[in-house]
Amino acid sequence: MNEKKVLLVDEEKIVLDTYSFLLSKEEYKIVTADSGKKALRELCQQTFDLVITDLAIRNENGCTVLEEVKTMFPTIPVIVLTDNLSEIVIRFASLLGACTLIEKPFSYEILISSIRSSLTRSKDGMSKSV
Repeated sequence: MNEKKVLLVDEEKIVLDTYSFLLSKEEYKIVTADSGKKALRELCQQTFDLVITDLAIRNENGCTVLEEVKTMFPTIPVIVLTDNLSEIVIRFASLLGACTLIEKPFSYEILISSIRSSLTRSKDGMSKSV
């Protein structure tokens, strides 16, 4: 398998540690950032195949991370994690270029499925995973 590099952005260390461990078992190379600023710095220093960001993170929020990724690297798919899957959040994330929106809490299977789908799908729109 061709190892894909994923940037995982969340302010909770337990989330970063848990998903880094689990996703590395799936043969993904995981780079973590616990803030939007760190995420943006990593994006400028490395090449990524996928970004997964929580919507509610400190400093630069998840929307800012999403917007910057899609501005600087429009072909990189972005999965957005949120605990607020309202119509306004769906529309906003879609307008900013999210390829998938996952509502918290979510199962590991939903995350893996969304990752695989995001990495293989053509850039024809956003999907929701609830």
